Amino acid sequence: MIAKVEPLTTARSLRGPFDYLLGAAHDGVGVGSMLVVPFGPRRILGVVVEVAEASDLPPERLAEPLSALEADVPPDLVRLGLWVAEEYVSTPARGLALVLPPGTGTGVGRRTAARRSLVAGLTDAGREALGGAERLSGGQRAALQALVDAPLRVSALSEAGGCDHAGARRLERRGLVSLQRTIEPPRRPEVRGVGALRRVEHPTAAQEAALAQVVGAMDAGNEASDRRLLLQGVTGSGKTEVYLRAVQAALQRGQTAIVLVPEIALTPQTAARFVQRFGDTVAILHSQLSARERFDEWSRLRSGAAKVCVGPRSAVFAPLSDVGLIVVDEEHDGSYKQEGDPRYDARRVAERRAAACGAVLLAGSATPRPETVL
Repeated sequence: MIAKVEPLTTARSLRGPFDYLLGAAHDGVGVGSMLVVPFGPRRILGVVVEVAEASDLPPERLAEPLSALEADVPPDLVRLGLWVAEEYVSTPARGLALVLPPGTGTGVGRRTAARRSLVAGLTDAGREALGGAERLSGGQRAALQALVDAPLRVSALSEAGGCDHAGARRLERRGLVSLQRTIEPPRRPEVRGVGALRRVEHPTAAQEAALAQVVGAMDAGNEASDRRLLLQGVTGSGKTEVYLRAVQAALQRGQTAIVLVPEIALTPQTAARFVQRFGDTVAILHSQLSARERFDEWSRLRSGAAKVCVGPRSAVFAPLSDVGLIVVDEEHDGSYKQEGDPRYDARRVAERRAAACGAVLLAGSATPRPETVL
């Protein structure tokens, strides 16, 4: 098999894709896989944009990828990134960089990856040793005692029992503990609401009518060729409650949802409403998070642990599967336009993504743009 790889480089004059031969060690590589490949005298990161049976070049002239990253990108997002590059006259690498995990792409230094830690667990022999079966020093006994209830990271074991990394290794060699590297659970960013979060028990007649149209578009299936809807209402008219209930309807149908807000400053206010309603199924993506927080939230969306993404324009590229609803709040706001290359309009990208996956696109505003109304 041949992987057609788009190299992630800032050079505008260089664009692929380039063919690489997939060997037996590359089982499972497909569209969206991220590979470290030889590129002349360098090693660079690339994204698989297509997998083919054969190449125009003979096999002996093709190099094999050096390694594959654990993180990958959904194939539909690869297509979306390439579309953005073409639509906004950018390079494939810069278009793909929009959909990659945080900490990868063009112009980054050290790549962000899942955080791993060394975890110690008490073995049966360790439990017997606590009962007097073996001689233990005071520090060793304290370390084993700290593991009775549950495994601990070795760093935490050092604090709880005074046993450092070398001491944990000595206990492992004696068979008293087991050591294993595990992926740490993601760290959630703190969401602070602004003002009182009041839950609406009964929607108004206007809200029910608007929600009925949204749900009707969700259930229309292939019969509906256009699932773009405009929710027009003045500030304070209850548009957010319609968004919340529309997201709930999508989740009930086994789908996911993206909620776009125009400014980072509005993200905590909106996110707090959604977190209150849907709990840990909500993830937040915006540039004010740390690299680790962004990567952890991205990973929760990619794994399916989170099914609702709230954020400004970059959240339109959230790695969700089975997207059933995309909300664009305050769709008239000019901050949906990206100033850097690629200079995309998140509203246009949301429209493209919704059409590609058969999702409902719900735009809300008190003063919608003329092109949205028409």
